[in-house]
Amino acid sequence: MRGRDRPGRPCQHDGGAFYWPETGRLEALGTFPSKPGLLDRGQNDGVGDRYVQMHDRGELSTLGDQTVPVAPWLVEVLAHVEGEQIAAITMDRYKQAELAEAIDKAGIRAPLVWRGQGYRDGGEDCERFRRAAFDGLVKTAPSLLLRSAFADAVTLRDPANNLKLAKARSKGRIDAASATVLAVAEGARQTARAKRTGGRIAWV
Repeated sequence: MRGRDRPGRPCQHDGGAFYWPETGRLEALGTFPSKPGLLDRGQNDGVGDRYVQMHDRGELSTLGDQTVPVAPWLVEVLAHVEGEQIAAITMDRYKQAELAEAIDKAGIRAPLVWRGQGYRDGGEDCERFRRAAFDGLVKTAPSLLLRSAFADAVTLRDPANNLKLAKARSKGRIDAASATVLAVAEGARQTARAKRTGGRIAWV
């Protein structure tokens, strides 16, 4: 569900993705801190008024001052799917302790799945996402946020042919793409387990 922006820096952009594997429905949201403003940030990132357009479309919001506060962000993101049954929340293992504290603070009760963004977990997650996309199991309304994130994303391969998601340019913002890959991959795992047990799931 959650993708991070820049390793080793305060959280300057967060992305959340929601995936329902039984129907293929996918939705994504992005969040920036309020300073600098979206237009200035877009100019700095070389994308013009793209962030303003995302905000106007309801795909991008602002929260916090210089950084996005994690616990309020989690509450805001999960409010988007209030009333849904959450089978799992999947997150990047980066800053796991900080995220776990924020989850407790926000009072969130759902199974947590921690994934790395390197070649080990990333290879499996990228492959599961690729298969789901090619099989027509990922369906979303037109999203400038997702189009922009995937346009800035590339996959890198190690000598063993494992994959991981990375930025195509230094100022690219790919966290919505990272969150989508995490969400769809976990949805695929949930569905595979459900087929063996006969259970039904609704996953966000």
